[in-house]
Amino acid sequence: MTSPRIILASSSNYRKAQLANIGFQVPGISPNIDETANPGEAPQDLACRLSLEKARAVAANYPDAVIIGGDQVATVTDKTGHVHILGKPGTLDKAIEQLELCSGNKVRFITALSLVHQAQQREQTRFEDVYVTFSELSDSVIERYLLKEQPYDCAGSFKAEGAGVLLFDRIESRDPNTLIGLPVMLLRDMLADWHINLLDLTLRH
Repeated sequence: MTSPRIILASSSNYRKAQLANIGFQVPGISPNIDETANPGEAPQDLACRLSLEKARAVAANYPDAVIIGGDQVATVTDKTGHVHILGKPGTLDKAIEQLELCSGNKVRFITALSLVHQAQQREQTRFEDVYVTFSELSDSVIERYLLKEQPYDCAGSFKAEGAGVLLFDRIESRDPNTLIGLPVMLLRDMLADWHINLLDLTLRH
């Protein structure tokens, strides 16, 4: 049976590279949605909602394709017990603030995936957690790292596929790909629910 066309609802080079690394080349299309959190929205709910909205936005123009949407939200609890959501910092100053919060703490990364096939009126959304324990980071290390890798488009202000992994003491996850932004094993499981074999697709290319 011929598998439907698959499109990634993302312009992220990181997610496209993750799929390319397993031998699966798919087009990426930016969904252009508002990623603002709703008042009082839990981080897990935010990641799942944005993931689904991204997939739906692209599916509207490609109703016969399976659209993959993804979103990642990072959270860290400070010494007062307040939970901070760590988005993409955008600037050096905000990135410094994020890594100062992460230093010596355990950070939760929630990575949601959604599949949408509009023509068949099918949708599903699931998520994976990764827990990262950061080393104690000096001000000098934080600034030097940020100036070197400039991870201002990455939630949490680091690149796990680069030198950012050296900032960690421990990673707890079923799938290390999850931390970069696309849990490949979860994607395999979700596609399998729709009778699409991701391993078979990668071996065809």
